[in-house]
Amino acid sequence: MSAHTWFNANLVRLHKAVLCANCEVISEALNGHCAACGSEALLGLSRVLGGNLQSDDPQLHSSAQMPSMPTRSEYFSAAA
Repeated sequence: MSAHTWFNANLVRLHKAVLCANCEVISEALNGHCAACGSEALLGLSRVLGGNLQSDDPQLHSSAQMPSMPTRSEYFSAAA
């Protein structure tokens, strides 16, 4: 690919990338809020994708800022 292909790309470092559960946009965490809608419902993508967990921003790894991922047992109901 040429350099021109990447000229207008929006690049985000993995350790700063978050997925907003509210608007489903990937962006950099800005003070624990989504850059698109301002929601605090963020999932740090480095945790999901196995990136480096040693981040410069401690807010990205705070359990108060990020909802926990459901375990497999939480997907199944007792009636099923």
